[in-house]
Amino acid sequence: MNSSPAATVRFGRLERRGVMLGLSAGQLGALAGGLVVLVAAEYTAGALGVLVSAPVWVTLTSVALITVGGRPLVAWLPIVGDWTLRRVLGRTVHVVRPLRELSSQVLELPGIPGQLQVFASSATGAAYVVDTRWSTVTAIVEVSGRGFVLEDSGTQDRRVGGWGMVLASLCQQPEIVRVQVLQRTSPGGTSKVRRWWATHALAVAPWASRVVADLIADAEKVADRQECLLAVAVRAPRAGRRPSAATLTAVDQHLAAIVDSLATADLEVNGWVTPPRLRQVLWTSYDPTGTAVADVGEAIEQLDPPMLGPMGVAESWDSVRTDTAHHVVYWVQEWPRSEVHPGFLQPLLLTPEARRSFTLIAEPLPPAKAFREIRRAKVEHTADAAQRARIGRLEDESTRAEAADLVRREQDLVAGHGDLRFAGLVTVSAGTRDELDAACRATEAAAGQAMCELRRLVGQQGQAHAAAALPLARGLL
Repeated sequence: MNSSPAATVRFGRLERRGVMLGLSAGQLGALAGGLVVLVAAEYTAGALGVLVSAPVWVTLTSVALITVGGRPLVAWLPIVGDWTLRRVLGRTVHVVRPLRELSSQVLELPGIPGQLQVFASSATGAAYVVDTRWSTVTAIVEVSGRGFVLEDSGTQDRRVGGWGMVLASLCQQPEIVRVQVLQRTSPGGTSKVRRWWATHALAVAPWASRVVADLIADAEKVADRQECLLAVAVRAPRAGRRPSAATLTAVDQHLAAIVDSLATADLEVNGWVTPPRLRQVLWTSYDPTGTAVADVGEAIEQLDPPMLGPMGVAESWDSVRTDTAHHVVYWVQEWPRSEVHPGFLQPLLLTPEARRSFTLIAEPLPPAKAFREIRRAKVEHTADAAQRARIGRLEDESTRAEAADLVRREQDLVAGHGDLRFAGLVTVSAGTRDELDAACRATEAAAGQAMCELRRLVGQQGQAHAAAALPLARGLL
């Protein structure tokens, strides 16, 4: 067994660069507006004008400089404005009419504007979700690993390196728009066992069979299974509602190359998500507390029912309710700031205190674009440093850490690694509000063990749930 120490990983800090001295364009605009009002009042009416106009320039200055929940007030204005508008227009509540005619090739989901078209690939049978608004085709594959936590350090390093090669290869393919990894806990872990037992159990069973039946019935209440879904969004030319045959063929080729590359990370491909399986995945995303859903979803795999979303969704400021479940979506604001083991997410992914799903959304950057962004960021850091030196403001350690992260990113690119924009989202689900609060506390504690800092999203829970709980490779929030 290899006894060498395991490799560690390190994340960069959340970049908080601004246009000038760490201030964003909105903050500078508010400060400029307040300064204009103050100067105009001083020159027109003197001290009396300054006093009379104080509510205006003080408000603008406060909006620019005061922070709430880690954000300046000016950054909250779009969120609060959008939430207020949607609430006034009644867009925070979504109810499906039971008698409405639905199609098996159309998806209308809350939090996702417009309609999504669903087609089956002629080559693999996979469900292709077409978003004509953004000209993308998304396919989903179910994957599973061969174990990681209990493996020796050499095997762990090899698998981490293999996954890194997969991500680096994505950056070399400009047609790949986005990749989503969704790990979730879903009900129905004993569904196949129950179905086999119902078929093969004897009518006149001995006492041992009755004991097994009782055990299966008890396990039904608590049995969950772990699922890992990989969604890939590929750029497709605009060509009406359905992409052309040539476009779908190109999508098939890109997805086949990605599936082949997964073998380098010792990931097993269990199969593409077909349209019937997609119905089940969406169904359990909106109703994760019902164990009967898994059986129903598997029972309709041979049928062609319409693409059903939730029957009802009610979005509040800090949570969302879908059918019989309550959900809360968190954003991973800060990843571990020190070097950690690659399995650092184990407390957040595998602890059984709550039913949750973890989503990692990554947008590959071509090397040329990544180099341009890094150079622009380095120029901004240099300009800010010169401005701080000119006004006598000291440079703090966080600013130096961000500059060091830029240098490390550039070194990784030169070494042949890829660069990605990525975000982590955690969805917590429960049957009641009290259970949801308890599950949220357990999730926050698990995130602390994983050395991650979570922020509860507010004012955008509907959109966040669509991005975090559904394997459709939606854009970053």
